[in-house]
Amino acid sequence: MNKKKPVTFSPFKTPRYAYDLLRICKHCGRYTALSEERCSKCGKSSLVPVEQYAMSSRGRSMHTRLLLPLLLTLAAVYFGNSIRQMVLCGAGGLVLMGLLYYTQRKVRQNENLHALNQLLSRNLGIIKEGLEFNRQEAVSVLRENDVLAYEKLRIISILLRGDRISRQRVALLHGFLLRKDMDLELEQLLLKDFEPLLAEYIGEIAKVRPDLIKDRTLRYVKTYEIQILQMDKGTAILAGVAGAAVRMKRYVLLHSEFIGRYAHELPKDRFLRLSKLIAANPHEPWNGLDLTVAELRETQYRWDPEFQ
Repeated sequence: MNKKKPVTFSPFKTPRYAYDLLRICKHCGRYTALSEERCSKCGKSSLVPVEQYAMSSRGRSMHTRLLLPLLLTLAAVYFGNSIRQMVLCGAGGLVLMGLLYYTQRKVRQNENLHALNQLLSRNLGIIKEGLEFNRQEAVSVLRENDVLAYEKLRIISILLRGDRISRQRVALLHGFLLRKDMDLELEQLLLKDFEPLLAEYIGEIAKVRPDLIKDRTLRYVKTYEIQILQMDKGTAILAGVAGAAVRMKRYVLLHSEFIGRYAHELPKDRFLRLSKLIAANPHEPWNGLDLTVAELRETQYRWDPEFQ
């Protein structure tokens, strides 16, 4: 009996820059990656994007720079010995301020980026503290709404990396019925050590979204191949991954020995794809995979017209 439940995730678009998700409370300085209306620390409605906060701070600094030439201009006008001298001092000061303002406008973008970089690098510890608080908040709603918990962790994981948050996301995904139309991830969830739930998830991904099986996933599966074989349906997981790798010639060449070990388990369409790929590239270094495929073709598909 399948205990996995069908779910629908809210639309989510990965931002161009990770810091686009980050906001700061102007009142208490708490950072958050979640789309909450009020700061979870002080309760104030004073959350703004970090880029906007950095730009405001830099803008005040640039305005302060204009204050000095303004004061000097006013002083020169005030202490002028004649009307002509006062006019010249005023005009010269205005020209100087205009040039300074124009220069600041030209370098404004670089100044803003520099201010943002300073803000983030200076507050790394506080940012991590805020993101960890976000993670705990996401876990706290897990029992009431596991989909919401996953969506929160998905957002936080763009900024907060590590095996702990990846394990939590994999554990949640394990309870969901995966579909081809879902916004799924894989390489972002890979761990440093072996995790059976991750191996099962990889097997499901191989069925519904084989395009997500890439180099890092293939290396992970090969590293823990023995452990996966010891699992229930472990062979099916490995065969599914091998079948997903067949879609690209580069993957077949790089992982030919791995694919060869599970070639006999491949579905007909995947094996046909592999057979045609090798036949079209007879001079590539297949490391014995071509011989394995030829033998299987002869024993299993000898009379199949698609293989003639």
